[in-house]
Amino acid sequence: MSILLKNCRWIVTQNLNRNILENQSIYIEDGKIIDIGKISIKAEEELDCSKMIVMPGLINTHTHLSMTLFRGYGDDSPLKEWLENKIWPLEKKLTGEICYWGALLGCLEMIKTGTTCFLDMYFFVKDVAKAVHEAGLRAFLSHAIIDVQGESGFDENSFNEAASFIKSLNNQKIKLAISPHSPYTCTEETLIKCKEKAEEKNVVLHTHLAETRWEQTFFQKKLGLSEVEYLNKIGFLCQNLVAAHSVWLTKKEIKILKEKTVKVSHCPVSNLKLASGGVAPIPEMLEEKVSVSLGTDGAASNNCLDMFDTMKICALIHKFYKWDPAVMPAQKVLDLVTLGGAEALNLSSEVGSIEKGKKADLILIDLKNPNLTPIHNSNTLISDLVYSIKGENVDSTIVNGEFLMKNKKFVTLNPEKIYEKAEEAAEKLLS
Repeated sequence: MSILLKNCRWIVTQNLNRNILENQSIYIEDGKIIDIGKISIKAEEELDCSKMIVMPGLINTHTHLSMTLFRGYGDDSPLKEWLENKIWPLEKKLTGEICYWGALLGCLEMIKTGTTCFLDMYFFVKDVAKAVHEAGLRAFLSHAIIDVQGESGFDENSFNEAASFIKSLNNQKIKLAISPHSPYTCTEETLIKCKEKAEEKNVVLHTHLAETRWEQTFFQKKLGLSEVEYLNKIGFLCQNLVAAHSVWLTKKEIKILKEKTVKVSHCPVSNLKLASGGVAPIPEMLEEKVSVSLGTDGAASNNCLDMFDTMKICALIHKFYKWDPAVMPAQKVLDLVTLGGAEALNLSSEVGSIEKGKKADLILIDLKNPNLTPIHNSNTLISDLVYSIKGENVDSTIVNGEFLMKNKKFVTLNPEKIYEKAEEAAEKLLS
């Protein structure tokens, strides 16, 4: 399959030099970007992009996809109370079918708002994988591992079964990850088992880290160590680890994360909504060269999966918190959601920028919108991407050289059926 994106008004490459190209084309074949520039070659499918911005697809490095069905449920509660009294009781009623329809709803939202790749931690991985396979997105999927009453939540047989199922889909875009829920819901033994298995299989290791002050207090009182110091002591920290949230960190802990090449997934909207307290020290992490990307968290604590929304909030909270409008510039934020996401998932050679030889994971932004008029020049374009654009401005979403949405019409999914089935699934949960 070949695609020609003709005469793109702007191409935001996100390459090493952050070049922005005007009135040039992109030729795609067999899922890869073959050429960029003034192209005369014909393709099987051609699209006039003279009124479009073409940019790399957005990468979401922390989701709980099927929690779309929990959207709006239990809002305005502290995290611990929200989890223990609202979310966890409802999660006991989850089934594979419920998670399947919740995952499809999440895929629909991500396709519509320009996300092409994501890292997920939840339950019923095989059912989620089936949904993602049908949607056509690129994904890293995992089961949330939680120890219950002294019993380890890590089940190697279940891991192998999920791995075999994903392999049977014959979908190179879907990979398995390993996700111990958090240091306070998993024993040291479970955490180390998860890390060792992730290293053995060379897969992403994913956990929640230092999301609340309560966690840090818990570890200080119990062990006399901060949460990161504890994880470092037991040998859990490693280069495969993506640590979601990482709000309550000291400078010493940031240096440890850097030393161990841990990647951080910053979830600003969720942290604000759940009042996690303080703001994740992202400028300090970036100064120390810690790898940082962006995540939405689940729709229950966001309440959407729109990464454009997350970008804007990310920029604004750090400006406010530091009293410095230049502390988190638009280009840096855009880097987090493209190049940063690719680095977190060990995909830097494949996605995150528009370059010859890379996977064709791209989104097209429709310039014919009032919130995108005017764009003065290439120098202001990046600011428009971060501060002006909404997910609803996405016109088309391409993953691995295939349209998942084209001219705002879904190609791989049936939205009306998903809306109907998702409503039914939500009713079953609440009944």
